[in-house]
Order: sequence, then structure tokens, then C-alpha cells
Amino acid sequence: MTASHTESTRRVYRNAWRAWERWCTTRSITTLPASPTAICAYLTERAATGASVGTLDNACSAISYEHRCLGLVDPVRHEGVRLVRRGLRRTLGTAPRRLARPLTVEEIGRIVASIDRTTPIGARDAAVILIGYASALRRSELVALTLADVGHRPGGLLLTIRRSKTDTEGRGQVVGVAHGRHPDTDPVAALSSWMIARGGESGPVFTRCPHGVPTAEPIVGETVSRMLRDRAAAAGLDPVRITGHSLRAGHATAAALAGVSLDRIAAQTRHKRLSTLLNHYIRPAQMLDVTSSRDLGL
Repeated sequence: MTASHTESTRRVYRNAWRAWERWCTTRSITTLPASPTAICAYLTERAATGASVGTLDNACSAISYEHRCLGLVDPVRHEGVRLVRRGLRRTLGTAPRRLARPLTVEEIGRIVASIDRTTPIGARDAAVILIGYASALRRSELVALTLADVGHRPGGLLLTIRRSKTDTEGRGQVVGVAHGRHPDTDPVAALSSWMIARGGESGPVFTRCPHGVPTAEPIVGETVSRMLRDRAAAAGLDPVRITGHSLRAGHATAAALAGVSLDRIAAQTRHKRLSTLLNHYIRPAQMLDVTSSRDLGL
């Protein structure tokens, strides 16, 4: 993997390549260079066992990348592989199977209200949830924040994202987080409370708390998802489909329902494709307002 890819992309490629290697090893098939016939068989078998189109696309990307890095002919571009992929996309469909459930402002309030913020881990979790929701950062961006990336202003915070999914060259992006209207859900106040427990040493903003004691080690993206599910369940919410992305998705959805314009939401979420923002968050949030079913007289 090269520096041109984000860490999350490198991780996805590594996992996909290892899965391909394991499949080949158990069948005594050459991994590299790979034959188009073997790739077609692999994709078909994975699809039959429940793999999604996204998973199959990741496998193809990883296989293609490994070949290109060694100057080998890319077998994924073979016409036979193209035809199999096209057929699988028609058969399986390309819509995501399990979208993360966007959390509402009310649900965020319920979750943080159930957290004991007098403990370091409670203060940290509340700050992660509220900053994550207010900033609409991806979970990888949230856990990568350092103290140097947090700028305090009279109106709130300016967060600098050094590198992201849509900024692989590391030019840097800045998003704002305003003071909350209510003390219990104010993201700026929540971060301040966590900083008191964490201490002012340089390094990652959100750190691990083994045995309830803050360390200098950063949390990871999966920690955010696991923590959010656990905190949601503790607040009496159904944790199914709640992931770290539920914070970002919740921000976009709540903003749309509040009448915030598409360009302002896009400026916060930093979506390169407005169609993604529109189709995944804005339109679903507005469907009950515009549905013609309410006028049928049922």
C-alpha cells in the first residue's frame, strides 16, 4: 500500500487480499498472478455465500492493486471478469444492505443523559458522541484528532481534519462546531469536561481509558461504534444498525429536517458528491413530508 491511500482504504485492501489468498491456498490456485477464471469463480462463490456487491468490489480493487504494484497485467480488467461482475450486480443489486441508522437529536440527548460524566470514561464517551454528532466527522477523522487540531473561538470550535477519505493528499479541511443551546448536549462543554479528565498533554484528543484511567493512546474507529451501541442500549434504544456512522448520518438527516440548505450541509459533511448526500440523507428524511399517500383518504 502507498501513502496515496488512507489508512482505512489500506486496511480494507489488506483484508480483502488476505481473503483472496486464503481462498486460493485451500484450492491450490496461484494467487499472483491471478487468472481471470479463478477470479470469476471466487466472486461467484463469495456471492453465493452472502457477500455484498461492495465486498466483491473491494476484493477486485485489492487484487487489481496488487497486480498493478508489481507491473503485472490486471486480470480484473479481463472481459470475462467484467461480465461476471456485471451479472452479479444485476442479481444482487447495488443498494447498501444495512445502512447505519441516523440518530435524532432527541436520541442523542437520551444517550448522553444516561452517561455518568463524573467518571473519565463517561466524560470521554459523552464528548465523542456530541463532538461526533455536531461536527459530522467520519469516525476515522474523529479518532485521528489531536489537540493541535482543535482551535477555540468565541462561537465554538474549529476542527482541522489533516487527512480524510476525500482528502487523501492531506491538504487539510476545517469544520466548525458551535456551542450547543442546552448545557447537557453542548459539544463544546462536553469536550472541555473531558479535557479536564484527560489533561492538557499533546497528542490524540480521545484516548483509551483502561480501568477508567485516561492514557495517551488513541481510541480506534471500532471503539466509537461499539461504545455508541452500548450507550444507546443503556439508554433504552434499539442498538441494531447503530454504528459510528450513525452520528454523521444523524447530523445530515437532522439538519435536513431542520430546513438547513443542501450547500450548508455539504460544507459540513464535505461530501464530494452531492448526489450521495441528497439520496442517502436529504430525500429519505423528507419522504414523509412529501408522500402523496397522506392525501389518499385512507
